[in-house]
Amino acid sequence: MNITITELPVERDQYGYWTHPEYEKFCDGRENISTEEFNNWMKANGLTWKIVYRDEDDFDPNVDGYDISSWQPESPDGEGWFVGSIHDSDDGAVCIWLRALPSVGG
Repeated sequence: MNITITELPVERDQYGYWTHPEYEKFCDGRENISTEEFNNWMKANGLTWKIVYRDEDDFDPNVDGYDISSWQPESPDGEGWFVGSIHDSDDGAVCIWLRALPSVGG
């Protein structure tokens, strides 16, 4: 397995959005990707993932709108997590965290 997706500096745009270039290539502009397809892509790239949603009580839609730049999502427990994407979704603002799977036998 050749892991090519690694942590990159997160440079969020004016609204607080950012997506890892490799993640963006995989999504290819699609709004919806099946969990099965996503999990297969993760496995092929030696990654695991977690999703963190913004607490919607922490913002005012009349003031913030789609701007999530003030949100600083906490990484999941454990080491090695990095941002795959931070964006708005139908379910609110989300951060997709990625991490390399542990090596077999080491």
